[in-house]
Amino acid sequence: MKLVYIMAASVLVMGHANALESIYDADSNAGRTTQFNYGPVSSVSVQTSSSHYLAAYITTRDQATCTSAAIYDEGGANLVSQLQISDNKAVYGAIDAGYEALSKVVKLTCHDHNGSYLVHHKVPAAPSISYERTLDLANWVAAGDRTPGYFADVTISPQLAINTYAADGLCNIVEFNAAGPKLFNGEAQVNNIHSNFFSQRAKTGYDAYSSTLVYGIKCSNAGGTTLLVDEWRVTELNQSGQVSTSYY
Repeated sequence: MKLVYIMAASVLVMGHANALESIYDADSNAGRTTQFNYGPVSSVSVQTSSSHYLAAYITTRDQATCTSAAIYDEGGANLVSQLQISDNKAVYGAIDAGYEALSKVVKLTCHDHNGSYLVHHKVPAAPSISYERTLDLANWVAAGDRTPGYFADVTISPQLAINTYAADGLCNIVEFNAAGPKLFNGEAQVNNIHSNFFSQRAKTGYDAYSSTLVYGIKCSNAGGTTLLVDEWRVTELNQSGQVSTSYY
């Protein structure tokens, strides 16, 4: 659970000074949920794992209302996207492409009987996945009536570095056309991962009919989802792989 702190900020509006009290998400980790022990908002909880759309629930205290919301860069100076507020509970809106790798902050303008506030909730950058690997094959089985020939034993030897920029990140192997290799120390999924390095040699298989091996490494957090796809073309004499990365 995150802690927050407050700071008074002076804002000039049409020549008049109005006190707008800032309530900051002070935790060094940008997780899904922030609990605020002061001010008009008691919690902000992000429900999505999208790089291009954010939806969050807010819980307010007493008769507090939140009237506007927006996403800024982590420093808070540059606007990324305006958000909508519905029923004083839901905050949502699209995020343009190009901001996936940027740490961000949601700013809520809220009011209660004590005054007006700017409530901050950190949003992490989409996870980063760095991946190098080799494919080791053995025991070629000659072509038969139903297959063009295939390797019976296939092993992935990876060097996998992950940073989800949050304490509650999630990563898993996506199986496209074969049993996905268990790259996370022998597991196909890892929960609550912030940053880690894996070099687990993992046995796998591939589609002998298409002579391809395609699997993905998907990591997500409150700021987005990153999918790395590793696609191999396998023949007896040649094996070639291609890695691509996309944000969702």
